[in-house]
This record gives sequence, structure tokens and C-alpha cells, in this order.
Amino acid sequence: MGISTTVPQIYGLNGEEITYALLRNKYFLPTRKGSLIAIGSVGKPFVDPQGAQRTMEYVSSFERYLGNPIQFSTKAIVPEEVINWLSKRKIPINPLITIVTLKHAKILETQAPDPYDRLDTMKKMRKHGLHPMLFLRPIIPGTTTEELEDIIKEAKNHGAEGVVIGSLRVTPLILTRLEKFGVNTREIKDRIRDKSLQPGKQVSVPMREYKEQAIQISRQNGLIPFLSACCASNYVAYLYSGERVPCPGLDYIKGDFCTVCPVNCPALKTEVDEGEVKEYVEKFLNMKNLKIEVEDKYIFIYGVKDRLKDHQRYLLEIGFRRRVVFRR
Repeated sequence: MGISTTVPQIYGLNGEEITYALLRNKYFLPTRKGSLIAIGSVGKPFVDPQGAQRTMEYVSSFERYLGNPIQFSTKAIVPEEVINWLSKRKIPINPLITIVTLKHAKILETQAPDPYDRLDTMKKMRKHGLHPMLFLRPIIPGTTTEELEDIIKEAKNHGAEGVVIGSLRVTPLILTRLEKFGVNTREIKDRIRDKSLQPGKQVSVPMREYKEQAIQISRQNGLIPFLSACCASNYVAYLYSGERVPCPGLDYIKGDFCTVCPVNCPALKTEVDEGEVKEYVEKFLNMKNLKIEVEDKYIFIYGVKDRLKDHQRYLLEIGFRRRVVFRR
């Protein structure tokens, strides 16, 4: 992705600046029922003391000004004083602790802390009242697929409340690195639909049966499985407030990522004013007298396909918790 894997670089914006940047982002909707904030989707939020301090600054600013649910993913050994600080925030926070492998960590994750130390961090988070989850990602066919049950059981034993199950995306360079570490990549290559791998182009490796296996093992061990990190974040927001709000990712509407967690998004109904929906659509399009129909899970807009911009469609969907569908 063009990011250094050896030299950590602390992001330049301070807490108020990153908050302002989010508010200026046309895809961002503030408040508890708005967008979900993910910290660490690209970088490492607790890579060192300076990185942890910047992350805490961001969380504090989001808590003060926004109120959106927050999720972070990490492999770091988070200090207990930081965990304690996080647990006292008046905002939903969902920690994802990444465990790729137990058996092959010294080979596949040479720069990461020992997975059992990460599990100990998970245990401390649960002790302080946070809701940590196992981030089971990436699943590597033929390698880590042989230890799914061991990883999930250890996560349960260390306080995990759920499992976010992710697959694997590869490039030619990633495959080369895996092979260098002694990983047999034959099954990965057999599963790739796009046989013409190109440098820098990530291709997702299909592995639905492995995900189903992880879902089953999770449930057998009393853990809630998720196929989307957004769903996990939305679930923790429900635990925080006690209010069931449909996931803003809308995977429960004709999606194959919804595992029907205790939020039970498919059964929820949100009341909206059809006139308000019409007002926003007409404002976005600078048009009048549009034909619009609002159902439980859909907004049907007639006669203006391809005129609504991507961010406008996103704001309508996340704000009203309905898929936007265009009709002639």
C-alpha cells in the first residue's frame, strides 16, 4: 500500500484537526447513529508511546465533539494505564485484537508481539470493562486454517466477546513473501478468481467454507461471530447504550455479511418521514417534484439514475438506514 513497514510515522494532525477533517469529509455523518470511526485500518494506533498518545488524543476529541462509535484494531501490547483510560471514555469503543496464528507467529509475524501477549492484553481489556474481540484476520488457507479452533478457544479463555472473521487479499509480492516464509500457496492460487495477478493490485481470496467453519466454532465456544468489523462496532455501541440501532453498513439488507448478532438488525424498523427523505433528495439533486417511495428497508427514487453522487447516496443510506434504489 506504499506505507513503510519498518519506520512508524505519527499522523500529523492533532485531535481537533482530525475531528475537523472528519466533519469536512462529505462521506462522514457525525453522532452516535452516524458513521463508524475505525482507528488503525491503515496504521498501528499503539505502535509506540508516541503513537498511543496520539490515538488517545483522537479518541478524546471524538468523545468531546462527535459521539460516533469507535473501533480500533491492534497487535500491540497496550499498557494497562491506557486500557484503564479507554475504559472510562463516555463513548462506545470496540477493541479488535488481531491474532493471525499461534503456531506460526515467529515465522509469519516476525515484528509483532507474541500472540499470547496480545491475548493477555485482551484479558486486561475485559477486566477493565471494555468489550474486546478477536480479529481473526487474515485466514491463510492451508496454514492458519488448521488452527482456527485453537485460536478461537484461546480468545474465549482470555475474555473475547466476539470474533471478527476476515479473509485474505493478496498481490504477487504478498504471495512471494508467504512463499519465502515457507507457506504453501498452491491452495491460495487455486482459489483466486482473477488469475492475472498484477503488481500492486490486491485480489481477495474466496474462502466462504473456512469462514462458515469459524462462525460455527465461535458459536460453539459462546462467542458472537461477525463477518464485518462494522457489525462488531455496531454491536458494542448497542452494549454501551442499550439501544438497538441498525448497522450503518446495511449488510442485513440483501447482504451476505450479516450473522444476525443480538442487535438483530433484520428485525429492526426505523421510522422516517417520507417528506423529509424527499426534501433531502431534491436538495441534493437541485430538483423538484421527484417521485420517491420509502419502505422499511429501501428508498426508491424514480427517473434520476446516475445523477445522485456517491457521497449523497451514502449519506441517505446511513442517515435513514435504507438502501437507495433507482427505478425508471
